[in-house]
Amino acid sequence: ALAKKASSIPEEQFLYYVREGQRSEIKEITNVLMDSFHHGSQPTFDSYIKRYKYNHLQMCFDAIPDCDRGLFVACAVPASSSSLDEEKEQIVGFCSVDGRTPDPSCKIEFLTPSTLAGTSPRPYLSDLGVCVVHRRRGIGNKLVHACEQWTIKRGYEKLYLKVEKKNVGGIGLYSALGYKKTKLPWGKDTGGVDGRWDTTVLMEKYVDESMQNERKKRTWIKNQLWKPIKNSVDRCSARVTNGPP
Repeated sequence: ALAKKASSIPEEQFLYYVREGQRSEIKEITNVLMDSFHHGSQPTFDSYIKRYKYNHLQMCFDAIPDCDRGLFVACAVPASSSSLDEEKEQIVGFCSVDGRTPDPSCKIEFLTPSTLAGTSPRPYLSDLGVCVVHRRRGIGNKLVHACEQWTIKRGYEKLYLKVEKKNVGGIGLYSALGYKKTKLPWGKDTGGVDGRWDTTVLMEKYVDESMQNERKKRTWIKNQLWKPIKNSVDRCSARVTNGPP
């Protein structure tokens, strides 16, 4: 989910672009996520959560095949640079997309409601974060777009994400980019007791317009042609059935 917005503005002007992240950049990416999601946190908490995020990134780079995940960084270089100088580049944002096929041995019907609440359909966008002083520069849009292009190239129809219900800014960003609120595709109620298990909103987007247009076409044919014909046949059958002996 997107971290809260900030009003800080960098004094120097920058050019921003997105590229794939590298394993050697885990430390820098961890710092970005800490600044984005836990800006100004206490030292004890900071140390614990930073170690967790670092280990999670290591897992993403090492344990998930390249073809099943996209890890993208947003970079900034001074606008005064004549070219994209890597030596002056700094990582200011991050986002990931998980496209792994769910484990077939993990049966949905065997999961508890609390486990289901934390389960997300794939491909799944997560960890979208931007450094505080570089926000409101369109970086979030660029990162989401990179994840969407990754999704399209791998032949997926939709991209999913979760955002905290109280994160009005994040919901607004994703809605503006075409994401809509949806429910888990396996159709089980995952709200838990009084909704305590899940405080997020699941959103989805058809990232491939050709697939979406084809789906709309099939829906139109079904509603405008097939259903009227079926209803007419059903009425005729009813007359024959209920007619005089």
